[in-house]
Amino acid sequence: MKFSNVIISTAAACMFSFSCHANASLENLPEYNQWIEHANTIGKYYLYKDAQGVPLGNFPTWRCNDGKLRNNKLCPGEPKLGGMKVAFVYDYLRMQSRQTFAYGALFNLTGNPEYLKLHKAGVKFILEKGRDPKGGYFTYFQKGEPLPEDPGERTAQNLSYAIVGLAMNAYLTHDPKVIKEIMDTQKFIYDNYFDKDKGYLVWAFKDSVENKASQIELVAQLDQIYAYLYSTWRLVPEAKQEYWTQVIKDTIGYINKNFYDEKTNRYHGCLDNKSCFSYLSGRHTDYGHRVKCFWVQYLCASMIGDKDLMAFAKKGMLDTLKDAETLNKDSWFDSDTKDEASWWAYAELDQVALTLALTDDYDLPKTLLSWINEMTDHEYGEMKAFMKTHFWRNGFHSTEHALIGTILSNAIRAKECADDKCKVENEVPLYFAPVNKEDRKFSPYYYSGDVVKVENEKNGIEKVVFNNITLPVLAK
Repeated sequence: MKFSNVIISTAAACMFSFSCHANASLENLPEYNQWIEHANTIGKYYLYKDAQGVPLGNFPTWRCNDGKLRNNKLCPGEPKLGGMKVAFVYDYLRMQSRQTFAYGALFNLTGNPEYLKLHKAGVKFILEKGRDPKGGYFTYFQKGEPLPEDPGERTAQNLSYAIVGLAMNAYLTHDPKVIKEIMDTQKFIYDNYFDKDKGYLVWAFKDSVENKASQIELVAQLDQIYAYLYSTWRLVPEAKQEYWTQVIKDTIGYINKNFYDEKTNRYHGCLDNKSCFSYLSGRHTDYGHRVKCFWVQYLCASMIGDKDLMAFAKKGMLDTLKDAETLNKDSWFDSDTKDEASWWAYAELDQVALTLALTDDYDLPKTLLSWINEMTDHEYGEMKAFMKTHFWRNGFHSTEHALIGTILSNAIRAKECADDKCKVENEVPLYFAPVNKEDRKFSPYYYSGDVVKVENEKNGIEKVVFNNITLPVLAK
């Protein structure tokens, strides 16, 4: 992008081909080149040799902040971790799949074939090692092999995230075999975990070390949409589109009927004990889960043109962002406790803020600039953190944040352009690897846009350039 290295002010934007009524969010938008540099900085941590697994694709769940393997022990300078240390011996398929997603997102942004190679290696591992021949996916691994487990102990959420890497692959390649695997897994989850009498997806069927069968969890429903249902929606065969749409509508129904609190315009994260109903101490009552509930509904409602659901979800997003804003608007609060937002909640709050800024419904705070300039580890890669990887953390959220940030930053700038030159400068190039070279079902991730051109690169990679990026519609 042809901007200086300094973020230009709203007033100065008029001098750079923007219309003089420029969106107030412009001054808080990182430039395209900053986003790509940021994505590759994140990627340093995942290109490190210890991240790539033995064999390739068997991505380790546990590494130190300098990228090295943890080797079942504490990292240098790390305090005692209590119960988490017990889990060092396990790799989690959900984390291998989320890292597979991360490589795909980095490839989508940069076109670097090394990211694509690692993404495909992760997909291969998930399909060859992760699937249980009896149905579903394994949870725990050691040395690249699944550990024995009772299938009844598997949670609906773990099964959803087992295929989030496959969902990214479907988006990048449109591989019908991968799409079918996702569809088969969706059917397996809903056939087995949906309780018709209770009207929601149950958590698990048997108690385990980590979970109780009695848990009633928001994320058992929510993460079906977030992990694979929404991102695969435009890719399922036409004959299955109506079915897929109904599954998404039904799942939103499970969420709103069981977990929504109309008095507070919030969601309970669970329903199985009294603490679930406290917004200070309840499970999953943070602003991240709260805003994600409204965000996925907003995107789904946009896709099918449900204006009432869009209005409901927009109000929920705006209310949550208002509560989450810090005084200086350069960071986010995590919850009603007003503690600093965790990495993933911060990322999702940013993504929602960008989505609303796209339609001029929200003026962006300074949080994107803080994320890139202050919170990124420029030496070792990834975001600065107490632990960059553990059994619920890797590159999934940071790379999705970079992908959405890049797409929507340019889209927001392009809307304010006064001439064609400016619009061209703010087109969005993304990279794909379609298995069928005649396939043109490309989209800018969760959103919709017009394909300006497609350029063939080496090794089956195609550079697709988008403009006129909007909220999603199913027809595009």
